[in-house]
Amino acid sequence: MSIKNISIIGLGAMGTPISSLLLKAGYYVTGFDIIEKRMSNLVPLGLTPVKFPKEAADGADLIMLSLPNWDIVREVVEGKEGILAGAPKGKIIVDTSTVPPWETKAMAERLAKKGIDWMDVPISGSSAQARVGNMVFMAGGKKPVFNKVKPVLDKVGKKTVYVGKNGDAAMLKLVVNQTLFLNQAAAIEGLVLGIKAGLEPDIMLDVLISGAAGSDLIAARGKDMLRGNFKAKGPVWLAVKDLGLALESAKKLGVVLPIAGLYHQILLKAHYCGWDQSDATVVLKIYEQLAGIKRKAKRSSSRKRKK
Repeated sequence: MSIKNISIIGLGAMGTPISSLLLKAGYYVTGFDIIEKRMSNLVPLGLTPVKFPKEAADGADLIMLSLPNWDIVREVVEGKEGILAGAPKGKIIVDTSTVPPWETKAMAERLAKKGIDWMDVPISGSSAQARVGNMVFMAGGKKPVFNKVKPVLDKVGKKTVYVGKNGDAAMLKLVVNQTLFLNQAAAIEGLVLGIKAGLEPDIMLDVLISGAAGSDLIAARGKDMLRGNFKAKGPVWLAVKDLGLALESAKKLGVVLPIAGLYHQILLKAHYCGWDQSDATVVLKIYEQLAGIKRKAKRSSSRKRKK
């Protein structure tokens, strides 16, 4: 039986674009979020809002979660007004949140006893990429269940990958994030070194993007960093949480991640500075302070030419 009715719980930076794309693809979508405005914004597109997660589970062929952390995921699923209060046997729940691998694996085991299939399906991609369907889904769980949900995910993302058993996709997401954050750190350190040396910002950025050191992150965020634009695409609070999960996983596995540990401390410094809602690349300001660089209120990516 094909999936037609989908419930989305969590209509934030990722849940909203996913809902929009599913509606455009012709699915019947029910949505829930604790912020009512997020639901009302999607009603003109065809979303049916509900008051509780348990109501979102009623009549849904597939339930998708897009939530900030594991405590909220657990409450949405197992809480008093949660999904389990309204989900009979045979339901499929896909969690796209970034969560601890060991917790999502345990959730799968608990729900299996109730006849409910659980899959960890985190996303690689920013909210901007999500809006245009440029996301990669990583799926962990039973292969037959994956085969059922893959056509849906393919409608809203550019690639859907089966990783393995429950927890494997959640672990891969932490690997992806750790790599991304260390890429971010390398880019920031290089930019600050060049700024301190007085290099022409536009030339420096052009060479970085075009050459061997190029990356999607530098291409997407390089100009913003040089200009001091730290409007959040991936906020500080989320980076602190996600890299922290990678470090916690490493501890459980007996793996040493010294560079990730150091960068996590720098992200924590940004958090202590009150920059939680800024993009995580705002740590550039910390590096500048350590280098003795005084940031102007608005820095152009190129120097003003003398008349």
